[in-house]
Amino acid sequence: MQHTAPRSRSARRADEVLAAFEGDYMAYQYCWVEFFIEHLADLSRIFRGDLQSMMVLALVGQVTIRATRTAVKAGTDPAAIPAERLSISASRIADVTGIPRETVRRRLAALERKGWLVRTGDAAWKLAMADGIAAARLDLAAIDRRAMVRLARLFADFEVLVEAHTRRQAEQACAEGAQDGQADPPRDAG
Repeated sequence: MQHTAPRSRSARRADEVLAAFEGDYMAYQYCWVEFFIEHLADLSRIFRGDLQSMMVLALVGQVTIRATRTAVKAGTDPAAIPAERLSISASRIADVTGIPRETVRRRLAALERKGWLVRTGDAAWKLAMADGIAAARLDLAAIDRRAMVRLARLFADFEVLVEAHTRRQAEQACAEGAQDGQADPPRDAG
């Protein structure tokens, strides 16, 4: 008999959420698409229709965030993160995003001109920082706030959807148990 590692609480919760989304696909789809379209439209306005630049900037930012989160989780000072862990090459960005390499290079150069990215000595790219904060974050604070509000609303909508699904599942299991004669015996009134 093969033993499998116990699934994490997060993995079990993801399964529950997936079941709820599948169980009420129209509600899930409506909430998701409403969030996605609003956010994408907001990004499109800020980036003047250049969503490739947004993707490139986001990917470079994710490299920094991942490295910082990993350091904090390990109890390491984020200031001690090696420079190569805070940067990414143009070719890697092209591989991840599917954007042609030359287009990625042009987008990186444009983001550098805005002061949001800097080129490292090893031909990679990282976020430009101002007093320990990404320059892009400072410049994009308003859209970041709108995204948080939008995401909080999406989370609340999904939470309601998952709770309703879980309640229906419990009611169905109870009804099936009663049909199988497995209902709780009546309590003695005396």
